[in-house]
Amino acid sequence: MIKSILVPVDGSDNSRVAVEHAIYFAQLFNSELCGLNVVDIRSLEGPFLSDISASLGFAPFQNYLPKFQEILEERSDLILNTIEEMVVNSNIKFRKKRLTGVVSTLISDEAKMFDMVVIAQRGEHVQWSSGLLGSTTESVVRKTPRPVLVTTKTFRKIKNVTVAYDGAIESSNALKTAFEMFLDDAFKINVAIVSDDTEEKEKLTAEVNEFASPYNKEVDIAVLSGDSGKAIIDYAEANLSDIIVMGVFSHSRLHDIILGSTAAYILRKSEIPVLLNR
Repeated sequence: MIKSILVPVDGSDNSRVAVEHAIYFAQLFNSELCGLNVVDIRSLEGPFLSDISASLGFAPFQNYLPKFQEILEERSDLILNTIEEMVVNSNIKFRKKRLTGVVSTLISDEAKMFDMVVIAQRGEHVQWSSGLLGSTTESVVRKTPRPVLVTTKTFRKIKNVTVAYDGAIESSNALKTAFEMFLDDAFKINVAIVSDDTEEKEKLTAEVNEFASPYNKEVDIAVLSGDSGKAIIDYAEANLSDIIVMGVFSHSRLHDIILGSTAAYILRKSEIPVLLNR
């Protein structure tokens, strides 16, 4: 089902880990991989730099603009060439792309042409993030109509999969994605249900078992209590999971703008990759 993968890169260490994951999934699904770097147009239209040049008596900022753009484009090409070197021995089809514009908007627009996006949890400004999800990553997650894999600081192969399920259509889609991507016997699928209501627990458990039956794949179901985000994180850690698969949006228009609290918590706190599905 995954025949093309987009991996946005910014030259950071976390971005390189995202590339490692992208290569892994491209090999797993025999997919084409595209490395994308966006030259941030805000760097070329900065009133701050213009004000500085004027206050210090430098020549007008516009005189330097072509040189600034050339430097940023050279840096972009260097980043993409470095990624190409990582891919060269992986036996996958690879192409690279450089664009100029608003970073998150262009990534989201490009994502429409791919089956999956792989992006780092935090990018080149991680030292100033205060533990929050990177702003570009959050925007891409909210806007992108494709599954998005948000990677963390380290790479490891996927063997043990945890799916968060609450009965909503988004989590049903996540469950479907997990079974389609990780159906092979090499992968173990676990489903985490968080509820303090006995009837709801039984209903959701029955739904998972009914869904899994046609796939002829054994699935372990864990029924958890407490705060959903923390319970899923704690379960995935205790269960030595390698990835969390979950849905991210509700039907309300508000949640097309703001990440739900559970998804936001898991994205911020997870030490393993999170695959997000609309």
